[in-house]
Amino acid sequence: MLMAKDRLKYFTDKDPWMLAEDIPDMDFFFSQIWLSCFVNEFKHPAGRAYKKILAIYKGYHLWFYFGEKDSYLEGEHIVNKFIKNPQFTREINKQIIVEADKLRTFAERVPEDNLEKLTNKKLWELYKKHFDAHKHYYQWCWIPVGVDMFHNNLTEKLKRHLRSLNVDENKVNEYLVILTQPTSKSLIQLEQDQFLEIASLIYKNKEQAQLLKNYFRLIKRQATLKYELNVHTPKYEKFLEDKIKNIVDKIDKKILIRLQNHYQNYFYVKFMWIGKEGLNSFQYYLKELARFVASGVNPNKEIKKQAHEFKKNLRKRMALIKKLGIKDPWLTIIGAWGDFMVTKIYRRYTQIYAIYRMKPVLEEIGRRLKLNLMEARFMTLDEIKKGLLNKRVDYKNLKTRVNFFAYYLEKDQEKIFVGEKAKRLANKVIRTNLNEVAELKGQTGCIGRATGKVKIIIRPKDMAKMQKGDILVSIATDPDIVPAMKKAAAIVTEQGGVTSHAAIVSREMNIPCVIGTKIATKVLKDGDLVEVDANKGVVKLLKRNK
Repeated sequence: MLMAKDRLKYFTDKDPWMLAEDIPDMDFFFSQIWLSCFVNEFKHPAGRAYKKILAIYKGYHLWFYFGEKDSYLEGEHIVNKFIKNPQFTREINKQIIVEADKLRTFAERVPEDNLEKLTNKKLWELYKKHFDAHKHYYQWCWIPVGVDMFHNNLTEKLKRHLRSLNVDENKVNEYLVILTQPTSKSLIQLEQDQFLEIASLIYKNKEQAQLLKNYFRLIKRQATLKYELNVHTPKYEKFLEDKIKNIVDKIDKKILIRLQNHYQNYFYVKFMWIGKEGLNSFQYYLKELARFVASGVNPNKEIKKQAHEFKKNLRKRMALIKKLGIKDPWLTIIGAWGDFMVTKIYRRYTQIYAIYRMKPVLEEIGRRLKLNLMEARFMTLDEIKKGLLNKRVDYKNLKTRVNFFAYYLEKDQEKIFVGEKAKRLANKVIRTNLNEVAELKGQTGCIGRATGKVKIIIRPKDMAKMQKGDILVSIATDPDIVPAMKKAAAIVTEQGGVTSHAAIVSREMNIPCVIGTKIATKVLKDGDLVEVDANKGVVKLLKRNK
């Protein structure tokens, strides 16, 4: 519903806009769900909703903003609710799983074929059911984000508590990381474990191991000759995948079935929000298996090593809790905090899958309304309803909107700005002129130090430039760039709190990580030499790449 400006209560108040997230490859179809939830439904169960939100879209690039004071008060409200009722944190993790499972159940029922046989009413109902399922999902799933990502409310409260226990300032970040260690494995770790188990089956079968090792080395030589210096580019990897399928019929059936199951469980993880990077093929997983076998690494030793590290971190956590004498409410809160990281990955995989399954629905809506896919992705919920049920579409506005527009929300109100008004709004909030910044400060995702060359990695297409020992710098990491994260000497992000994807993965891989620097990708460029001190949450620019 589009409302007149004079009915917007907070649009021109004195609370300045603060950039919440900068998200490339994001459409309006998905983002309107959670933006609407934040101002309308988030009050239950969080207890308080955001007063206002402004989103700027430049094609598929989204910047969205909260009121700076409003978002701080939101975080304070939630963390105080945690302290007053620590059991609420456990309820959050429980409900995240419940809502994620509901969303996945819905997604699995979305028809992949014969959508053209659905009536317009049925197609609208399918679209609306997804909107509602994903909206309910965000009512719970955003709470761990809102409490810590934007102003570090929860992190700062725990740091103050540690200082009250006479923890030395130099140990505060280290102790925070140890105490909030998850007590169970995330899907990222479980996916890796399952992959290593398949590799272990190959390792035990010398004939199969030799087959994969020899063939991978052969096609790798062919690819290197073909692409010369352009190795590890998407074309190089595609060449390997195309060639590796030639030995599928030579793989032991039991191993093939395990790998097939692995593929079916995780093929969608790089789809992300608009499906720009597509899906992982079965050949992709076979190629990665062959690459691992050819590396000569013993998978059984890797499995034992990772299990040892996980248990060691849990022992350190328990010993530190005992040493500091941590009691409720913080004992319960830090336990749930670690679980926030596990449920974060669980729910993220679910929503990627749901978005993947909804793409054919969007395509069918576009076909019926005589729109291309991008135009269909940029319609409001109300516009989809009117288009399908009443055959009313504002084609002129949509043509303008897909290039650039602004979207403003308050409770029960929304407004879309296009043209000059949208540009003026964007010019007021988007920051520029950051080239003179030489030191960045953020929060510790994982302790440690490293020095290396910067590589800006936003999406999988950027991973070709990542070399072992580089410093991975991103707006925020996601499952689709984990292969590049594995090569990093350190990870630096603009966004995210201690429960962010970057913090989770860096801990699991024991890679120094600084999160929430706000401006890292605007200040740093590929090739810059930086020093990352994750113990202090500081990134120093040592030398600019000319």
